[in-house]
Amino acid sequence: MKIALKTQFSQHLALTPQLQRSIELLQISSAELEEELAKAAEENPLLEYAPPDQHKEDGDLSGKAEVMQANWASSTPSSRDDDEDWDTRHEQQAQTTSLLNYLEEQIQSLRLDPAKKGFIFYLAGCLDDRGYLLESLDDLAIEIHQSLQLTPAEAFEQLQEGLTQLQQLDPAGVGARSLSECLSLQIQRRMTTDLEHKNCLELAFLLAQNHLIKIAQKDWGKLRQLFKQSEPAILEAVAIIKSLQHNPGLRFDTNVEQWVTPDVVVKLNTKRKWVVHSNQAFKPRLTLNQEYSRILKENNSKKSNSALHQKMLEARWLIKNIEQREETILKVAQAIVERQQNFFHQGNIAMKPMVLREIASAIGMHESTISRVTNNKYLACPAGIFEFKYFFSAQLSSDKGGSVSATAVQSLIKQIITAEAPKKPISDNQITNLLASQGFTVARRTVAKYREQLRIPPAHLRKN
Repeated sequence: MKIALKTQFSQHLALTPQLQRSIELLQISSAELEEELAKAAEENPLLEYAPPDQHKEDGDLSGKAEVMQANWASSTPSSRDDDEDWDTRHEQQAQTTSLLNYLEEQIQSLRLDPAKKGFIFYLAGCLDDRGYLLESLDDLAIEIHQSLQLTPAEAFEQLQEGLTQLQQLDPAGVGARSLSECLSLQIQRRMTTDLEHKNCLELAFLLAQNHLIKIAQKDWGKLRQLFKQSEPAILEAVAIIKSLQHNPGLRFDTNVEQWVTPDVVVKLNTKRKWVVHSNQAFKPRLTLNQEYSRILKENNSKKSNSALHQKMLEARWLIKNIEQREETILKVAQAIVERQQNFFHQGNIAMKPMVLREIASAIGMHESTISRVTNNKYLACPAGIFEFKYFFSAQLSSDKGGSVSATAVQSLIKQIITAEAPKKPISDNQITNLLASQGFTVARRTVAKYREQLRIPPAHLRKN
């Protein structure tokens, strides 16, 4: 065996600390960036940090704003009050967690065949905000049996099995058709884990099923007579019932305020085109300490303080990374606005389908970079404040060979419901048929999901 030395050339990507730092800074929000820069200035004497409120400029946004995903239907931004400039307003929207999405995640994980999952998905889309199923299974079976090529009896049987599965999901009590059933479901689940209070739970179960009115009337004597139990035993069971959640979906209806600072501002120029401007008013500034820089420059040849020189190098790298971050965010925002001009003129109904790959190709960056930029980055426009990723939506095909975004379909659904007769609201199945008549093939379950995301109740709750 002959041993020899030879030279070989190869290319590889070295993920340097500077590159790692650049990636980290790109994916954090503006608020997190402020914290990072303030911390860096504390650790490095060569850096000087200026908070956003110390260099506020006229004409930029003058305050922080809450996350807003507006259902904008107006054709122009002129609906704002004339005496108040839109870019100084504090836009506000409640950011909520959807009960439907929470249930869908659980349904996806069930080890059932797709057909059975489909019925559970359908039922989840029929729940109201509280998590109750107010439509009867008979009515639902009649509504769907033809499209599934089943008899009403077969559809009812499948729905009954689906409801049993749905009622086993979290939160406990979801899928109930009445308060009595909601409480009973929760007690049944507790019975499987709390064996110590078995007798008390069994009594509470019987009370919840048939005697809630007597509990409300505090008719303890009648209940003692019916169940042959002492009053303390009755009261202990009633205490369990009172500890239960009457509205399983309540925690998904809690407003969560999330304050954000827009990274860019979108305004209409003189040519009626929407353009992007960096929101400099609320960006922190990081600069080199001029005194230390002068001292280092004067003593550069002597290299008298290698530690200080290292700090200078780190400071310059950080400032460069911040500049690159701002340039990348601006490029991505410009590419988004360029492709979504119709949205800023007309609202959600004009939203175009768009994917990350499209923006990555347009600005010559990797798709993963675009993904980082669109997360926790916001733009402000006359319609409100939107996260970059709000402008990316799936493409739905039409029978005419065209395409429309999922956001535009949501807007169509809202318009259909807004125009309905108050005494005869339109069901999700009818909405599906109306969309189909316009050339858009959308499943009934998808319509229900979009309606839920728009926070519009089902037809039976909209009836006036």
